[in-house]
Amino acid sequence: MNPNNMGKGLLVVGAVMLVLAVPLSIVATSMVQGTIDSASVRTAENTWESESWLTSVSYRDYYAYDVTNVDELNEFPEGWAKTPEFELKGPYTFKVTTERVFVNHNSTDATYEYTESASFESCFDVDCEGNGPGEDPRDQLSNLNVPYATLKVATLPQVFEIIRDSMEARFAMLMLEEESNETNFSNCFANEADYSEFLNGGEGTKNPTGILAEGPSSEPIYYGVTHFLDSANSNSEQTMSDYGIISNSCMDDIMVWTGNWYNGISTYEVSGEHLVDSEGDPYPENATENITASDYANMSFGGVDPIDGSFPLFGLNNGGFLDLDRTINLGNELGGSVLDSMTTTTGAGGMVYMSTVGSTPPIIDVSGPDYGPGGLVLDKYSGFRGYVNDAFQGFALEHLTMNVIYNDVVPRYLEEIGSQRWTTLSINEWLFGWHDSATAFSLSGSSDNYSTGWFSLDANASFYVNPELAEKGVESPDIPPTWIVRNTGALELTKLDKLVSANNLTELDWHSEEMYEGTYGLVEWEPNGLRYASGGWVDGTNIDCEANKYLKYNLAGFIVPNIPCVGSSDVKGIDALHYSIETNATERPIQAKLLNTKTILDALPGSIPLYFNAEADLYAEPKSGFIIKGDVVSTFYLDVEALNNPSKDAPESKDELQPVFVIEIHPELSDEQASTIQSQIYTNQNLITWWTNFDTPFDMILPILILISTACFFFGKKQLVKTEIVWSEE
Repeated sequence: MNPNNMGKGLLVVGAVMLVLAVPLSIVATSMVQGTIDSASVRTAENTWESESWLTSVSYRDYYAYDVTNVDELNEFPEGWAKTPEFELKGPYTFKVTTERVFVNHNSTDATYEYTESASFESCFDVDCEGNGPGEDPRDQLSNLNVPYATLKVATLPQVFEIIRDSMEARFAMLMLEEESNETNFSNCFANEADYSEFLNGGEGTKNPTGILAEGPSSEPIYYGVTHFLDSANSNSEQTMSDYGIISNSCMDDIMVWTGNWYNGISTYEVSGEHLVDSEGDPYPENATENITASDYANMSFGGVDPIDGSFPLFGLNNGGFLDLDRTINLGNELGGSVLDSMTTTTGAGGMVYMSTVGSTPPIIDVSGPDYGPGGLVLDKYSGFRGYVNDAFQGFALEHLTMNVIYNDVVPRYLEEIGSQRWTTLSINEWLFGWHDSATAFSLSGSSDNYSTGWFSLDANASFYVNPELAEKGVESPDIPPTWIVRNTGALELTKLDKLVSANNLTELDWHSEEMYEGTYGLVEWEPNGLRYASGGWVDGTNIDCEANKYLKYNLAGFIVPNIPCVGSSDVKGIDALHYSIETNATERPIQAKLLNTKTILDALPGSIPLYFNAEADLYAEPKSGFIIKGDVVSTFYLDVEALNNPSKDAPESKDELQPVFVIEIHPELSDEQASTIQSQIYTNQNLITWWTNFDTPFDMILPILILISTACFFFGKKQLVKTEIVWSEE
């Protein structure tokens, strides 16, 4: 080949190689975003078999406010008026291990399902890789007893049931007393002492056993006939032995005698002197009425004992203590209707609500009345007409319910079964589980029933068992894992890893339609409140503040806000989008979450006046859309004043509230992860330096082209110079 042509040819080849390098850079860098997009989509190949996804570790710091004067606060009733004194404790640092188990992949719907549970270990006890160690979680701390508030509102209907039962027992006792001298049952006992004990055992105590015995006059709810019949119906032979009854036939006869009066089979003729008809009018002179135990209870609760005309302590005249210039007498029909209504959660809860708020829940049908979201709100005395006939009767019912029972009898009863407004537990118990014996007793009749009555403020895989219970061999029930369905992003990349449902719900359980209906709209419904909450990405990949203004994020099940993008911030050399929000504690009461009965009780002001506040800062890498750092501080506030004044106005500022618990989490990508992102995303998208990290074989092409181009230019130029010299010499 002609040397001159060879030199020119080499220059042309060098130029071609250089020209090829330019589009190669453009193609290579543009391929990076496509690779990110496809790699981010959740598929069976890149997701659920990854150990880093199945098991993850994070750390949390807890701070708690200890009530230092808890003993004096629990002295009912004087202590309830005193102000709690708070002292900050912490941090208590925990290692949180989240375990996930893949369940199913639905390629048609572009979803995947898995279960998730978390377990906690104190950094005070285990190595936490530089986190903690924090304080000892065995520290004792006193604060508001959440189960107490639940028990207080739940116990009220039970107390009205006790009132009915005790009034029926009193009727049976009076009838048995009148007939006892006419029977020959003394022959059924081995001796005189046993018979006397059968009649009068335990008289004047809170545990009367004799069929004619009753408890203290100040607490007319204890009757021996109830004890006898309960015992006989559960274990007849043991009861015969306990009472000294000598034969089965005697036992059968005694049970029929006592049971007929107690269960409303036998009747008693009373004078109409103290009776009123269904219209509230007195009976005609010389009229009489045959009544059962149930009738007696209805009339006595309605205000007047039909036998002697006295005012029962737990009747609407409150033993004569009712401050009203007239006698309340509802009669049999209305008295029974009101008493039965007050034994229900709706009836008792509605009365407490109206008395506290001063108005009714929303009423959608006044004639019923029927309550529901969006209805009218009337004054409380109009609401009382749903129970009784006039304002005087309503005043009497409110007095008995609130002043006598809800704010006096119930707290004393709860104290007797071991529950008080303030309690002391270890940090481990507060956070991860404690057994409330009073709740167990209320639900099952046994304070030692460890299958129920468990509470916790956080969600461990199982409830924590304190050392005392562990020594007894108590095993706590496991907490079921959360069943989660998320979007794979295969059909819509903007939905990548967003939540579809949690435990088959698309909204927070305590802001559901069921809660909304159950509280007559007093607790708001937040439709799809959980749906499409972030699972770690903002809105798929390749994001910016303008197009991706908000990040929907679930803050521990207390609130799921849309967090606004406020700009960008540097995170370990990465220019990340910054999403930031501070929620308003006064706008997020969490009583409904803690009670969660789906009834009017969840909306009773002052039951558990706790509020939730969050300060959240989340940082997302824009090319991948992945959240690489988070700072979340969750604070729980208590409206102390509302505990004793539930009718007070709702707080308008955090300054009116007392912080009681704080949770801090600060996850962030590691230095190694930051370096990898810098290399694989940012270096690979630089038109000049994309190849310099040599992270794929593709990166070798550009330097090879440049080397070939350089060599061609060098040798081509050299050949042309050499040819020119030869020509000049010729």
